[in-house]
Amino acid sequence: MAKKKKSWLQMPQVHSKFKDEALEDVLINKAVQLLSPGGKGDPPSFIFLCGNFFDVKGYVYSALRAWKGAVKPTDKGGRQPLLEATFASLSVYLSSLLSLQADFYFAYDEIKELLLTNKREDLWTIVEEKLPFISLPPKEMYGSQVSPISPYFVIQQDEDLTLGEIYPSVYLSEIITNIKSRFFVFFQHEGYSAFGFFNSLPPRKNFGFEKKAKAFTGESSSENIVKFVKGAKNLKEVMIGFINSHNNAFLEQYLIEDYELLLNKLLEGT
Repeated sequence: MAKKKKSWLQMPQVHSKFKDEALEDVLINKAVQLLSPGGKGDPPSFIFLCGNFFDVKGYVYSALRAWKGAVKPTDKGGRQPLLEATFASLSVYLSSLLSLQADFYFAYDEIKELLLTNKREDLWTIVEEKLPFISLPPKEMYGSQVSPISPYFVIQQDEDLTLGEIYPSVYLSEIITNIKSRFFVFFQHEGYSAFGFFNSLPPRKNFGFEKKAKAFTGESSSENIVKFVKGAKNLKEVMIGFINSHNNAFLEQYLIEDYELLLNKLLEGT
């Protein structure tokens, strides 16, 4: 009998049980509204994650969930939260690549401004044809592949938000086999970041691309965040409310003890 392959995808553990249910409900309901494709049909399935690296190898995060059949991490045992473990690990893995993608975006803008300022539209036309800059995983991840692959395709991007699609055939899907979503957003705000993974695309205007997101001001109380999120016009502003909720520990928090295990496995290329 073949030996069962050891699972190294770590299950999140409860780190903090406190949560403001009214705040969580407002965040989820607003996200459902903005992620809905429009018209009749099933509501979107999504999970949002916002976290910070903790101690040496740990990763602590908060989550918003509206995914049928998803199991929330618990300290009482029972079914394992495989979906959440998958997306939490994905967020750690993708964050460094997407940060690099954001750097390319700023370089793209600077090149454009310099060339147009110096009346070199001809050179800009040449550069523009070579865009977008596609992030590639580290060389060590190519494995036996003849040519490098990109783990995702950028659908649209501005200085705050990246909307992309995870390729179903990338090496990552051999490591984490239960990826159930292809679309994601990566949002950066004042040094913090948040992810959203979902199963269908809403109207592009719902994301808030090329719009300056409304700033959250005043005391960081749950009541003020609720008011802010209720007035959110796009997904960027929901993400700002979510980041502030995580930073102030208003939502349950979970811990992945060793996120380096995922990255090391991916870099093995085996």
